[in-house]
Amino acid sequence: MAQYDTIIIGAGCGGLSAALELADRGKRVLVLERQPRAGGFATTFKRRGFTFEASVHCVDDFFQGSEIRDFLEKTGVDKAVEFIPLNDFMRIIYPEHDFVADFNREHFEEFLRNNFPAERKNIDRLFCDMDIFFSHFDRLTGPTFTSWIQFLATFLRSLKVIQVAPLTIEQYLSTCIRDKKLKAIIANLWYFFGLAPSRLSALYFLLGFRGYYYKKTVYVKGGFDKLFEAMVTKIKARGGEVYFNTTVAQIITQPGKRINAVTTDKGHIYKAKTVISNASAIGTLAELLDDDGIKKKYRKQLSLLEQSTSAFQVYLGLSVPAKTLGMDHFMFSVNEAYDHDKNFDYYAQQDFAHCPFEMVDHSQLDATLAPAGKGTLSIIAFDVYEKWKGLTAEEYAKKKNTLADALIKRAERYLPGLSKAVEVKEVATPLTMERFTLSPRGSIYGFAQTVGQSGMNRVSLKTKVKGLFLAGAWTRPGAGVHACFISGLDAAGAALEFLESEAD
Repeated sequence: MAQYDTIIIGAGCGGLSAALELADRGKRVLVLERQPRAGGFATTFKRRGFTFEASVHCVDDFFQGSEIRDFLEKTGVDKAVEFIPLNDFMRIIYPEHDFVADFNREHFEEFLRNNFPAERKNIDRLFCDMDIFFSHFDRLTGPTFTSWIQFLATFLRSLKVIQVAPLTIEQYLSTCIRDKKLKAIIANLWYFFGLAPSRLSALYFLLGFRGYYYKKTVYVKGGFDKLFEAMVTKIKARGGEVYFNTTVAQIITQPGKRINAVTTDKGHIYKAKTVISNASAIGTLAELLDDDGIKKKYRKQLSLLEQSTSAFQVYLGLSVPAKTLGMDHFMFSVNEAYDHDKNFDYYAQQDFAHCPFEMVDHSQLDATLAPAGKGTLSIIAFDVYEKWKGLTAEEYAKKKNTLADALIKRAERYLPGLSKAVEVKEVATPLTMERFTLSPRGSIYGFAQTVGQSGMNRVSLKTKVKGLFLAGAWTRPGAGVHACFISGLDAAGAALEFLESEAD
């Protein structure tokens, strides 16, 4: 029976980055993925000649010089894909404010000053404070510490991170900003993290904020699926193996709570020294492990944690490019109110007539995603898993169409003639998210990014089983393509350290 250094469960962003890093370091790796293609939530799919991003809107920090781009260049993946630079981030729409945000912090700050002149000094204070936070964060996370004295000295010089960590982004912004509408616009990025600003970790929000308002990024020609295909090719070229349509049934341990092997739904057994799971933390620790005692402890521990929201998405193939209908930017963020607590409540009530929503036209960035002379459009809103349970097939289909039509009608206010241009319509609900990814309750961000579940409070990549590590949205640092890449690299580092310690 073959012996692997590491088996990776799941070919999502975290699983692939872990596998590629380990294979690049000469380790024998095996990736097991239950779907026929890689990418997890971030995959693409095709319908009648149209290519749709399943969930990706825009991925931060993929420009040259970023940590993810450096990794792709180191492993040679960058040469196998074509990157399309983005000039702007998105068009942000509120009742009294409508503007395009680019990747330039100074431009955003200038817009805020001009539109909220009474808050000019407070805006300056806020951005100055954020700059201090970013410098302190980089200082704390950048170096490899060789002693406790070095760590303590750096820690004491990074106190802004400690000050921000216990705050929500609403609390943090309130230390400088008074105007509620101004705070709402600055916090507009909250929907990328799935939690209203009054509950969202300031620490996690600010890191994402820097990724979009301070740094440029790119799109991948042909869709992000092309990036994942290139990573799979490189893993195989480095001697790794990747099996699709293969579901892991159990993680087998041996005495001493150590990794031994995994079994699949096809009855195959693969032995390994370490396992990295890119599946949900709940599925991995409370279901797949063969040790009932450990599973019981994890079930109790993880049941106390709040899971993130899910989503409702409408994918449209259009007879004309969306730009001809008025989509003057590839991404719109539409808000009819400045009160984000109220906005989040709209999702909880499935009030799609009033909730914020986003529209994304990836074919505006890459015309190859649609047939010649045609276009794509995705409309996205958060949704509640429980409101879909228990429906009959007929009720489910009717509800999907009703809510999809409600969002299309909303979108048509900005894109006149949209309904008549629809050639293809696909709809994904929280049940769709759960079915395709096995993410409990269709959670799209893993555990919710509350203050108590962010940063060092988030579920650790290390587990109670020796040689078992986590990657992906459910562990540190959190959800999003960028964060999941980092989680995979961190998990690979932990696996390498474990393998080296076992070899001594």
